Parts: sequence; structure tokens; C-alpha cells
Amino acid sequence: MDNENKDISNNGFKLIMKYRNVIMGISAVWIFVFHAWIPIFNQPTGSVTLFFHYVEEYLRKIGYCGVDIFLLLSGMGLTYAIKKGSLARFYYRRIRRVFLPYFAAGLVCWPIKHWTALEFLGNVTGFTFFTKHIHSFGWFVPAIVTLYLVFPLYYKFFSKVKSKLLFTALSITLWFLLSILLCEHMRFDLYGFTNRIPVFLIGIYFGEISQSEKDIIFTKKHYLGLFAALAAGLFLAYMYNFRDFEIVLPGGKAVVPNILLTISISFLTAKLMEIFDRRAPRFGRFLSAVTGFWGKMSLEMYCVYICFLVPFFGIYVSFLADLTFTRLPVNLVIFAISSGLSWVASLLFNYLWELVELPQKHKKVDNSKHEQTCITE
Repeated sequence: MDNENKDISNNGFKLIMKYRNVIMGISAVWIFVFHAWIPIFNQPTGSVTLFFHYVEEYLRKIGYCGVDIFLLLSGMGLTYAIKKGSLARFYYRRIRRVFLPYFAAGLVCWPIKHWTALEFLGNVTGFTFFTKHIHSFGWFVPAIVTLYLVFPLYYKFFSKVKSKLLFTALSITLWFLLSILLCEHMRFDLYGFTNRIPVFLIGIYFGEISQSEKDIIFTKKHYLGLFAALAAGLFLAYMYNFRDFEIVLPGGKAVVPNILLTISISFLTAKLMEIFDRRAPRFGRFLSAVTGFWGKMSLEMYCVYICFLVPFFGIYVSFLADLTFTRLPVNLVIFAISSGLSWVASLLFNYLWELVELPQKHKKVDNSKHEQTCITE
């Protein structure tokens, strides 16, 4: 058992899966900062506050990278899920996870945004995502559902090839060539989705490696390389977001720096959590519990954001400002309300699914009792 734990502690891929909810929780908070954080150091008065102003603005500006981390972890998780039953069960579990939160968010937004019935159906089914604009309504859900739908076919070929690294590299190369060829024909906004396909494919590759029986040891050289990738990603993200640096792809800021940041942040966060668990177990457990809390309900947080936070954000801020709240308390209160609503929504959706699945569970229990009776007789 000690050897097994030692192998896991030295295997970066397995560590990511172990601390998956932690990493997702941190990403969820980062996305909140990107969308809803009110700058605290917006009026720097000295060199110290000026430094924090730049750091705050920079981290807020690149918060969209949290989405890429979700896609990497989703790709990894799907390589486990596809092996846990039939294809029908695989699709059911995926749709089960996203349907109620997204549909409920649509119901809330329907009267707020004055949709017609057809617009409501078009938005919650993802039809407008492909026919009008990805930001018609909660773009991430139609995007991830699309990846869910094509994943089994991709994995069917991926799982059979000998060199999975080569297959992944060729797939990303094909994506790149198609992105260039379709540049004049595809809607510009769709690149906000398609530019994130490579990180999802990398996640599939990482997920397969994490299940390998090979003894994969991460040394100091590996982590130094990850720190270098983090530094390169931060620099390129700065160039893309603040210096209008561009590459050949439309919306290119979501490709190279995000891949570097996503991979390095995921591995380094997982290793940091492992160090905390080993050297400061109480603090490690506390940190895992807090960040894991947000990680488990990350989809609900996203849906709360699109249906409650965005439409009424100005009202919340004005109300809290009238109560003499300064910027930091306003941010904390809004985040706390968002977290509370997400938690309640998560409990409610889980309860509804338990009710839906209750007859099937009773059927399984009855069949099991019947089989035991037959064996006894």
C-alpha cells in the first residue's frame, strides 16, 4: 500500500485525477473573477498598489483560461467514464449532469431576456450556438455536449492505435489545418469554441496515460519544465491580451498560451496539494474541502452566473454600494451568494434525479432478490 501511494505521489498524471475537484474548484473561482470581479486596486496611489493593480488586472483578464482547464479535466475524466458501462449509459450520465442546470437557467432567462418560445428552445438545445452565435446563451454547455457526443467515436480509434501521442499530435495538426482552411468560411465567434479542441484532445491523452500501469515518475526536471511552461504561458497571455500580439488563427489568444497555462497549472496545483497533504495534512484536507466544494458544483455556478449574475449584476453592485460596501466586500458578498445559490441548485437537481431514477433502483433490487430466491430454491 505504501508503494502504491508513493507511485501516485510521483506520478503527475495520477495526481491530477486525484485532485481533479480541487483544480476544477480553483478554475471555477478564476472564471468568476474573469466575469464578475470588481477591481480593488483600480486607483493605485503608490508603487505597491500599482503593482497589485497590474497583477489583479492581469489575472482577471486571463481568467478565461479556467474554461480550458475544465476541458482538459473533462477529456481526462471521459477516458474513465467510457469504460464504466454501455455507450447508452455513457451518454445518459453526461446528459444527466448538464441537462437540469442548463434547462433551469434557460427557464429563468426566458422572461428576463424576453425570448419567444422558439428562441427558448433554440437556446436550450444549442441550436442558436451553431446557427447564430456561440454566446447566444451559455456557450460552454453546448460546446461540452458537442465534445461529449463525438468523444466515443474519437476514442474508438484513439484506443486502438499503438502510439497515442502520435495520434494526438496528428489530430491536433488536422485541427490546425482545418482551422486555417475554414478561416474565410467559418463564423469568427465559433473559433472561441474550436480553438479549445486541442486542450480537450490533450486531456484525453493525459487521461489514458493516468490509467497506464507503467511506472511514470515526475522528477525535479519535469517540474522545472512545467514552471518554464507556466512562465511562457503567462508571457504569451500578456502579449496577446495587452500588446495585441497575434498568430495565424482567429481568436488565437485561446490556443498557445492557454495550452501552456492549462497543462502547467494542472500539474503544479496537483503537486502542491500532494505536498500539503503530506507535510501539512490538516491544511491540505481543509483546502481540498473548500476548493472541492466549488469543483463539485462548477456547472451549477456557471448556470447561476448566466441567469442570475449577468442580468442583475449592476443592481447587486448598486444595492451593496448604497449600503456603503466597498469593492472587496461587494466581490465577496456576490461570490458568496453565487456559491450559495449553486449549492442549493446542486442539492435540488441531485434530489430530482434520485426521484427520476428511483423506479429503476427498485427494479434492480427486486431482480436481485428474485435471483437470490431462485438460487436458494
